[in-house]
Amino acid sequence: MACENESCQTFDSLSLKFSRLLYERNEKQQQQISSLLDELNNLNYKSQFITNNNKAVLLIHQFCTIIPPSDNTLVEKCCKLIVSLITLQYVNIEGRTLSFAIEWTIQVLKQSDPSNIAALKCLESLIRDNVHHLNELLPDLIGRTGILVRLATSSSLQEVQLWAVKCLEAITYTKEEQVPKIAQLNAHYLDVCAQIFLQLLMQEKQTNCDEVLYCKLLISCLRGLQSIILQNSDVAHNELGVFLGISRCYMTYFLYDANWVKPQKIMPSNLSVADLKTNITREKKGGKITKQRKQRKSTPHKKDEGKRSDSNLKSEAVISDSDFSDSETGKSNKISVTQGRVRQAALNLLLCTVKVIDKHVMFGYWSSFFPDGSPAGVHSLNQCLLREPSPRGRIAALNVISTILNGSKLYLSQAESSEKTFAFTPFSMILGAMVHELHQCLCLALNENYIPVLTQTLKCIALLVQATPYHRLSAGLITSIVKNVKPFIRHRDATVQVAALIVLGCVLASEPTILETQIILVQISTKTMSITRNKAPRETGQEIEYAEFSSDDEDQASETYSNVPWLLEKCLRNLGVIYTTTNRTDNVVPAPVKLESLQVVSAMCRNYFHIMLAPHIMQVAKALEISLSDKYMDLRLHAGRAVDSIGHSMQQHFASSDEPKALSIDKGLTFWQILLNGPLTALLQSEKHATLRSIGCDCLGNIGPDIFEHLPKDKQILVITLLFACSRDEENSVKGAAVRALAISVLYPSLREDLGFVMDTAEAIIRNLEDVNLTVRIKSSWSLGNLSDALVLYKNSTTNEDLPNSLIVKLLSASIKIAEDNNKIKSNAARALGNLLRLISTELLEQNSHKLIVEQAIAVLVKNATNSLDMKVRWNSCYAIGNFMKNNDLFIGSTVWQHNVFSSLMDLVVNFRNFKVRINAALALAVPEKRTHYGHSYFDIWEALLNSLDNTQNIEEFSEFKHRDNLIDQLCLSLSHLVTFLTSEDLNTLNELMVSHVDALKTHMHRVQERLVPEKSETLVKATNHIVQLQTMLLSHEENTVVNLLKYVFINDNPA
Repeated sequence: MACENESCQTFDSLSLKFSRLLYERNEKQQQQISSLLDELNNLNYKSQFITNNNKAVLLIHQFCTIIPPSDNTLVEKCCKLIVSLITLQYVNIEGRTLSFAIEWTIQVLKQSDPSNIAALKCLESLIRDNVHHLNELLPDLIGRTGILVRLATSSSLQEVQLWAVKCLEAITYTKEEQVPKIAQLNAHYLDVCAQIFLQLLMQEKQTNCDEVLYCKLLISCLRGLQSIILQNSDVAHNELGVFLGISRCYMTYFLYDANWVKPQKIMPSNLSVADLKTNITREKKGGKITKQRKQRKSTPHKKDEGKRSDSNLKSEAVISDSDFSDSETGKSNKISVTQGRVRQAALNLLLCTVKVIDKHVMFGYWSSFFPDGSPAGVHSLNQCLLREPSPRGRIAALNVISTILNGSKLYLSQAESSEKTFAFTPFSMILGAMVHELHQCLCLALNENYIPVLTQTLKCIALLVQATPYHRLSAGLITSIVKNVKPFIRHRDATVQVAALIVLGCVLASEPTILETQIILVQISTKTMSITRNKAPRETGQEIEYAEFSSDDEDQASETYSNVPWLLEKCLRNLGVIYTTTNRTDNVVPAPVKLESLQVVSAMCRNYFHIMLAPHIMQVAKALEISLSDKYMDLRLHAGRAVDSIGHSMQQHFASSDEPKALSIDKGLTFWQILLNGPLTALLQSEKHATLRSIGCDCLGNIGPDIFEHLPKDKQILVITLLFACSRDEENSVKGAAVRALAISVLYPSLREDLGFVMDTAEAIIRNLEDVNLTVRIKSSWSLGNLSDALVLYKNSTTNEDLPNSLIVKLLSASIKIAEDNNKIKSNAARALGNLLRLISTELLEQNSHKLIVEQAIAVLVKNATNSLDMKVRWNSCYAIGNFMKNNDLFIGSTVWQHNVFSSLMDLVVNFRNFKVRINAALALAVPEKRTHYGHSYFDIWEALLNSLDNTQNIEEFSEFKHRDNLIDQLCLSLSHLVTFLTSEDLNTLNELMVSHVDALKTHMHRVQERLVPEKSETLVKATNHIVQLQTMLLSHEENTVVNLLKYVFINDNPA
């Protein structure tokens, strides 16, 4: 501190002397200036001592004013001082002083020796981060005859060229977070700089150049290109192949035996797939267990790959050239470290490029960066990761791999493995080989001591697991991932444990599920696979294995709970469940590890509830009870989410037809009673945390009917009371969650039969439908739809008393009102209107006011079906129209709405572009149960359905192709429904309609009959029976001809 004060005083004293010198001009002035500059430059600038920024700026301005640009001696000393003040003392120069200093430096380069390195260093420090103040000076710097352009492209001195390039890099420099905030450099000047950088990077390396200076030149060029991309991504799009070629070349620059070759433009693979949208697979395919695929022999650098430690950081800490000794070893280390920085700069450039390029475009270049097992894979990201001695370099490689993998599931869905031999290798198998090699690479990369690299590797593996279609690849990949990641869930570092649990959570969430995942994750915990730092992986033939050892914890666990899967056991241990008689209070589990353990438990629910959680639900309940009682808010929140997931999976488990059940009703009941006895109730009563109350409501909403019906009466009352109280909460999230939970509960048999509960739930829903918050209204509208479902079930039960007309009218009015709201609300309103109109009775229609509301409701559905811009609103409205037409009472008396409804549905089924809307419109047209319900529209509907069937081949949007067969099926079923109402008087009229459609209708009907499952064929059977019945009647020759045509179409009989 004393030294810093002394330096500050000295600086102030020398500054004062120089100010006086300006007013006392004499012949010895030049000598005195030189002496002052020497004293100022001799100060220790590595220690921060300047407290008055303005004083330092004034001094710089004075020096630039008095020192002539042609005086090389004083200029060099002045430049050194400016560089020290800016780079070491962080003096901020702005405004006129900045412009004046840059102009002075430019004059120095023009009037004195243009190879003045000190002036170039000074210029670089002045313009870095200040490019937005240089608009008027840029022509002198990087114009057609700019000094920097000339020095960077034609200087014969390597160091001069280096500093000229550094100045160009400083001009383009921008931080990623600053790009949207500051004015960008003019696109013309960005292009000038980019062309210089590309020219220098693409040219041949001179044989007699200094390697360190050359590496620094490469680093500046690579960083300059990165900054240019941040400011103008079009540069990367226009020269993508060149940018990727440069990155690929220099990311392995002198990396062991990766010989340097001149960068070349990379072209996209000809095998890149263009029609990815058609290959999106969402179906659930069972995983096939194939033979273990032998892994390829890895590259012969296992020794180098296995030895990674924190000692590599020593080289990373090097800041300046002075940190190296002049010995041969020092020079070698200096070259090695600088070459490593070239590789890092290239990887950073590649990362920046990948971020601004569309995924589908980048996919065409995958083969240039990921090996498929062929010998040509030396210049790959895999090798950058496995052979890079610098931890920062390995992290840079992992960042690129992670960015490429993120969001790549759609593209990797094509990958597959096969043991068959082909005349040529299909692209899907090449992609599968890439995925296989990447799995092997990342598993090897786990042999790492540096915690940040290890953590990033695990996160990268998690992304790979999320994107890989394991059901299409050879068995063994999941097993290798789990075996290699498993040891790290017991790592000493909490961040590593969390990352390892994330990987295993992704494995659990991988879909479609395969048997291999179940086998490796459900294994009982007896031994632990581990990679030790002093034991590198050993090869047995071609299969990589890792050392195994059994820990004391696991031995004790296997004695007490030997049937618990190892992953569940570890999660429960992390959450405080003690498996042994020895209570270990010295091992405190960090909160992030507990949070991720809860996430893993939640992930188990999705696909493995019946085999991983159901048999051990009591231990899980204990862990959740502990977590819900924890003082840490986030832990209680994640515990609540886990309860929500378990409740949902438990409902599905009880609803499934699988026998025997892995979980009995009694154990499920005990699970919920444990939670309702305190911890879950406390969650709903957390006054300070609305999020906890919200998730608590979600938990209660997922209790499910099987459990709720068996709960003691006091617990049922407790659940309902808590939900009604929360429905009046001040927080929007709590209100929405509570109303949703009530709407789920109203479908439970006992609550559905309780008219008082139904009325109270309706009141809560209607109240929240008027909330100002959109999310609350959306959840309330969904709840209204659920309530309407419950009311339909209530009415269909013969033992119940009639629903109050006032309730139905009130709900109808609320539904009509919200049908003008947000599109999501409109969809839910359509669902509710369809159900509520089914409840309308003739008694209610006798009152004109109620009849008017019914007509308004129907008009709203027609309007949303025909005019909405949202497709979901349209098809929900069509479905709702079909739903309310199941109510025969609506067709009694005056039916002014029929013509409007049928004409709207016919227009949609024929002309609308969206096939799902047409499907629902056709479905609605097949709902009326009597011929009289169609009125005068019967033959019009026939014609509309036939025309619609003819234009099913006209697809405007390719995404509709997947719905075409469903549309044809529904049109044929709707026509079959109309056939069941035919009379002999209709046959002549029908003949005129069918004559031009017979062959096409026959073809479609035959295909539908072949592919339709028996459960959906009832309408077809009724139609054929009716046609046979028609033939038994006394018919004219013309009428018999029509019946024969119908038999030809529907029964496959040739017309007579």
